[in-house]
Amino acid sequence: MDELSNEPIETNEPAPFSPPPSPGEDKPGWLTRKEYTDPAEKKRDFWLGFGLWWGLNIALGVCQWIISMAFAAVTTAGDYSVGASETLSTVLAVILYILPWVINIGLIIYFAFTRSQIALGMLAGFGAALALAICLGLIVTAACFVIISSMGY
Repeated sequence: MDELSNEPIETNEPAPFSPPPSPGEDKPGWLTRKEYTDPAEKKRDFWLGFGLWWGLNIALGVCQWIISMAFAAVTTAGDYSVGASETLSTVLAVILYILPWVINIGLIIYFAFTRSQIALGMLAGFGAALALAICLGLIVTAACFVIISSMGY
């Protein structure tokens, strides 16, 4: 008792609980979260996501239109009986119409885990498209009422 020592006292108790690994240590490289250092970087990623959403959906719309036109030309030109080919065309059409939804939702989820500002920009792009569609719908509805009322109905 005369001397103080910094040596640990040996006990038969189990080792204390070790903390879990910090986030990002056990994730693959493509799934690590980006740490933003300044607001300019956040703004750049936000607008990148906004533009990515619009560019991606315009490209997907054009590709979908081209594929559906080519598919319609092939199915109407051929002489086939109703059966397997009609079922195949229905399945391919459903896949073609669902694919943009899967790509958009998948990218938003991926970017939410890796680069959150790009995901927010993509959501803002979707919100802007939704607001634009609602405004255009209101304008068309008002135009229809004006046209119908001017015809005397």
